[in-house]
Amino acid sequence: MIIKRLKNHLTNIKSNSDSLRNIAKNIWKLLGLEGTIWLSAIIYLSLISTNTEDHFTFCPLANLGFENCPGCGLGKSVSLIIHGNIFQSFDYHYLGIPALLIIIFRLYQIIKINYQIHFKSINKGVNHAQCISTNAKS
Repeated sequence: MIIKRLKNHLTNIKSNSDSLRNIAKNIWKLLGLEGTIWLSAIIYLSLISTNTEDHFTFCPLANLGFENCPGCGLGKSVSLIIHGNIFQSFDYHYLGIPALLIIIFRLYQIIKINYQIHFKSINKGVNHAQCISTNAKS
């Protein structure tokens, strides 16, 4: 009786892990490497606290003691915009809003292209590289 329950439980765990694996594969197909990097950056900027100045950074200028690094300012500006402090974000960098809009638009493009390639039934079985080279020759 106990062994039968254990087998059923292990079967349920395996089916759940398989479904999670399929979800992860579909997300990877949809985002790819570039989309994953951009989405991770936006998630990171939404999770960091904008009130504290002390946090780990890879920035060589910030590690050397320079206070006004354009890259760090842009990151702080985007983080403040995500947290809803739009006017305060201008104190760090004026291009925070355009940068965030460009990143969001690029994510949209990546998702749209990968959706058409991997998930639309019309494109199943089509060699896209061959289609592009055929169109280029004509």
